[in-house]
Amino acid sequence: MSRVEDRQRLAGMSTVELQQELRATRQELFQNRVRYATRNLDNPEPLRKGRKKIARILTYIRQRELAEEHGG
Repeated sequence: MSRVEDRQRLAGMSTVELQQELRATRQELFQNRVRYATRNLDNPEPLRKGRKKIARILTYIRQRELAEEHGG
């Protein structure tokens, strides 16, 4: 899935779905950290991608919170 498709998919999710995706992504990042620490993951790229995806999800959640506050 490309980055644009991933962003469109995230933007189309409800807040509850975003929170579930956030939980799953955090779990995946944790597993990748363990694998990297035990040398079972040679490439640190999944760690970076996981952190960025978490930040992106949190941004969408915050945007929705702000839109609700401003009557939107």
